[in-house]
Amino acid sequence: MTQFFKPYEGTRPYFFISYAHAQSEAVVSTIRILHEKGYRLWYDEGIPAGSDWPSNIARHMDACSRVIFFLSEASLASPNCLSEIRQALRLRKPVLIVPLEETGGKPAWNKLLEGAAALPLTEGPEKRAEAIVQSRFLSARYKKGPLEALPSGILPLILSLFFFLASAAFFFTLRAGIWDPWKSRAKPPSSQAETAEEEETQEAPPQVVDLGEAEKFFPVEFPDSLQERAVRKALSKKKDVITRGMLSDLDRLYLCGTLTADDLAGVSFDQEGVCRVYGTEAGTGPVTDLSLLTYAVRLQSLALICQPLEDLTPLGGHALLEELYLSGSSLTDPLTLSGLPSLRVLDIRHTGLKDLSSLEDLPRLQRVCVSRDMLPLSWNENAGFDLILVP
Repeated sequence: MTQFFKPYEGTRPYFFISYAHAQSEAVVSTIRILHEKGYRLWYDEGIPAGSDWPSNIARHMDACSRVIFFLSEASLASPNCLSEIRQALRLRKPVLIVPLEETGGKPAWNKLLEGAAALPLTEGPEKRAEAIVQSRFLSARYKKGPLEALPSGILPLILSLFFFLASAAFFFTLRAGIWDPWKSRAKPPSSQAETAEEEETQEAPPQVVDLGEAEKFFPVEFPDSLQERAVRKALSKKKDVITRGMLSDLDRLYLCGTLTADDLAGVSFDQEGVCRVYGTEAGTGPVTDLSLLTYAVRLQSLALICQPLEDLTPLGGHALLEELYLSGSSLTDPLTLSGLPSLRVLDIRHTGLKDLSSLEDLPRLQRVCVSRDMLPLSWNENAGFDLILVP
């Protein structure tokens, strides 16, 4: 028997589940495992009876960050599923295909699902859920925080109990004489000599201005509209002011030509070196000024694809950056990427770079992706990283 659970309702990033109701047993038993692991999920069991079903579906699709589509013969035959996936791709939502069974080709679907990420067919909800978790499609930003995981109504109870205990402790200290805020208990000096001696030994505390703390509240001035769209999308801030402190919460940022992306699953280059994002040509973006990224100190994955980059110096000092994608960007001079001690993956396909000798200074670099149009290249085969030729 299918055990439904309450879908996520809120403003944090969540997954939209698209499926055919004929497969409810297989789908809900799979996503229940993801729900129990703390991931935010919405599926149509959350629509109240009597409400406007199509508008409710459209609203949740518009607000979601990613879509998980359970593929079956029933879902391929469902006009509702077809409408949902079309809307998801129109809104450039990343789509992960999770097959429930072997299916035949459907003309209306073949082109539609061409750029979507897909998992191999697995049997059983546990194996399907494990495959989804192990894919790059999921990340920690889609998990509920400690307060979100609390049962409904428990947070007000905890806060009420906290304030009650704090008030009781306050009045107890007053009554017991442990602390008297209205009366000084300092012992007066016994003589003027002692007073003078104490004044000599006491130094004024240094006036320390924590500029780093103050800078957190400075509003950000975006160098271009693409970076603003990408940052607001990553932070789920459509209209609010973005401060420098907020940028320090970013762990990944993807700019692909004139488009932004939640991940790189749908980004590809054709044989002519043209970049596409889920089938849409990305073009050349406007990003030349990277000064904004100096405040995003916790970045782990960054894509600056098809951008007219001029200076990569602001990337120096990003100690946590592990993946850097610069493919299709206008780079010709030797790379200067010092100050990236954690960098493991570097993608420089379809750039004008020829000399890679400077990459020897990156201690953890494991993989550098290049394209055939960049050959020949100058690099040290003993540098410690693998040079991968990507078509």
